[in-house]
Amino acid sequence: MRSPVLLLAATALGTLACEPYTKPFSAADRAAVRATVDTFTARVLRSDWAGASKMYAPGARFMPPNDKMVVGPAAIEKWMHAFPPINSFALTVDTIEGSGDVAYTVGHYAMSVTPPGAKAPMTDAGKYLEVHVRQADGSWLNVADEFNSDQPMAPPAPTSKPAPARRRGR
Repeated sequence: MRSPVLLLAATALGTLACEPYTKPFSAADRAAVRATVDTFTARVLRSDWAGASKMYAPGARFMPPNDKMVVGPAAIEKWMHAFPPINSFALTVDTIEGSGDVAYTVGHYAMSVTPPGAKAPMTDAGKYLEVHVRQADGSWLNVADEFNSDQPMAPPAPTSKPAPARRRGR
């Protein structure tokens, strides 16, 4: 009777020993990820697109609303350069969670931009989701970044229809 119990216990311990170790997500990790969000915000406010894009890992996916996915820091920097001038920008973090070397942030944003030719700034507010991965040097880089507006989509521009052809009387 004792032998099967010992065998079962040894098997269970052996199985647990084979499980990969996942480093807990600590308060220090949470603070480090939070610092990346704050640094990103500061860089956006001063239009430091080179610095902001360096916060993305090689192959990172940047998913802006109503646009195609942008892949990699160089392409993300190019996209940022083309964005209308920013008057104000704020990220509010609602959640930072993680496990091991992966973390995510969920929050909301508010910004004001002045598109070329606009007579007044446009404001927007929405939500975002970011995924960060710890690098070998301990820093956290963004590997996926998605944001979208809480505003309803703008209606399509009116199209002009040609006047109906006149029928000639007989």
